[in-house]
Amino acid sequence: MTLRHTLFIPAALLALAACSDPSPEAPAGHDGMDHDAMDTAAAAPAPLPDDGIEPVIAVSASWIRPHPQGRDVTAAYFTARLAEGEIDRLVAARIGGAERVELHTHTMDEQGMMRMRPVGPQDLAAGETLDFAPGGLHLMVFGLAPVVEGDTVEGVLVFERAGEVPVRFEARNSAPAGAMDH
Repeated sequence: MTLRHTLFIPAALLALAACSDPSPEAPAGHDGMDHDAMDTAAAAPAPLPDDGIEPVIAVSASWIRPHPQGRDVTAAYFTARLAEGEIDRLVAARIGGAERVELHTHTMDEQGMMRMRPVGPQDLAAGETLDFAPGGLHLMVFGLAPVVEGDTVEGVLVFERAGEVPVRFEARNSAPAGAMDH
């Protein structure tokens, strides 16, 4: 095995572990998971219409997983809804101190293999929620100094119309109570 392969395998396992859901409902292990690349510039969505109402985004249940020992990648989650306005679109996210943050999801391919991949902007319409939760949409956070349970990290969700929405992510080993209750 070459040095390149020796370094690739731990890096791949690191990225997969950050997105795993340790809850009893989660599958035991991610042996078949693959991290697909996506050309995010290929399919830019059309700009949203201006309905004359300035969107206001309400963010709740924001949290970030503590870093696994010795790793610099983790996952962050939140729920967003429109408190005012008809439509907006999450286009990016930033977390203080991180090299980069990507919008990701988990999907199942035709062979039943779980795949994790970057996704493009996510629309948010009135009356709906945008849930970034374990096993689905999530933020992949790269190059952040390790956080442990109880730490907080400042971040920003960037929406097409509402602009930058500040978010405080609490480092937790599991979702806050009531995180999926809307």
